[in-house]
Amino acid sequence: MKWSKFGRNALATVVSLGMGLGITACSRDYVVAFLYVASSGSSTGLINAYEVDYQVGALVQMPTSPVDTGFRNPVAISATSNGKFVYVVHRDDSKIVEYAVGTDGKLYGQNSYDAIGGTYPVALSVTPDNKFVYVLNTYQSGFSPASVGPGSISVFKIASDTDGSLTAQPSLTVKIGFNPVGVVTSAYNNFVYVVEQDSNAGSKNLLGFSHDANGALTTLAGTTLGAGTATSFTSGYYSGVTASSVVEDPRSRFLYVTDRDSSQVIGYTLGSTGVPALISSSPWSTGLRPLAATVDPRGFYLYVANYSANNVSAFVIDQATGALTGSAASSSTLVGTGPQSITIEPALGKYMFTANFLDNTTSGLQLDSHNGSLKNIQNTPFATSSRPSAAVAVANGAHATQTVTP
Repeated sequence: MKWSKFGRNALATVVSLGMGLGITACSRDYVVAFLYVASSGSSTGLINAYEVDYQVGALVQMPTSPVDTGFRNPVAISATSNGKFVYVVHRDDSKIVEYAVGTDGKLYGQNSYDAIGGTYPVALSVTPDNKFVYVLNTYQSGFSPASVGPGSISVFKIASDTDGSLTAQPSLTVKIGFNPVGVVTSAYNNFVYVVEQDSNAGSKNLLGFSHDANGALTTLAGTTLGAGTATSFTSGYYSGVTASSVVEDPRSRFLYVTDRDSSQVIGYTLGSTGVPALISSSPWSTGLRPLAATVDPRGFYLYVANYSANNVSAFVIDQATGALTGSAASSSTLVGTGPQSITIEPALGKYMFTANFLDNTTSGLQLDSHNGSLKNIQNTPFATSSRPSAAVAVANGAHATQTVTP
């Protein structure tokens, strides 16, 4: 593994800001969360950093935003559950960049890491206990755009809750199928779910794993891995025509996969074994070409970003069965053009944001906790650097993070 240290001046700034916390704490109480949107339209990636207003959810871009990542084509972004560290995946340079989140919400570059056990990373997930990061690579070692082959899962260990540095675990790399696109880790169980777009697997592109205390992955019953060759393929659970994303409810009871080419979402129940069981009333229709989904922090509602419909579909989750019904108050709400990432801030759990790839904006919506309906946030949409591709939000330290228990 190769890594590089960012400038010491950035770290010194973090220290000085911490010392000045008493001066700024009162004013920051009106900031409920921080939103980070990665943009891929420049020669190197940019992270747009915003403050989220407590009362209305409006975004204010920070003075130091956007932050240049130094690498090309950031396609995925994730944060630790304590909101202290953010990780950004850069597809074209096969790099993962680590940032510390300052008390003021500003991002401070820490380290950059090479992708391990593969290249062209496209997605990542941080385990909710902040111990591991799982990264999906388009290609295993030995394959490339010139010699197309299957992908892999890389495992990185996080140092601690207060030190976000990563240590690659190359011996734990798992060879999977072609075109992996999404990964999620369970909040209350040691399960990991991956979706691929592998034509060899037909309609069974959902894979399931469990991980042990060292981060090592073991396939669940019903998931079969190939031999890691260009002619081998994986097989998992039913995932429709073209799986595009995977999310789990915060109690680790239900799993949902968006099917891009069928414009639908598929639901599963998760028992003690972690094996996804298809919900009988599944699938449910979405808008055109759903690319991303999220569940609100309380686990009551599912929201789907529809890339070609330029809207968000809202569903109510049946708490007993996981079945979905469209929110009667707002089954779909218009956002910007080409939404391909969606996130909800975890502090109040009511402000939602979409990264709109085609019109260089971020849309803001407010959800009603009583029925899941959506309405526009004041002054939406908000300007973003070219080609916003991924978004994540963390709570301001002055505000609690929404959590639920099974």
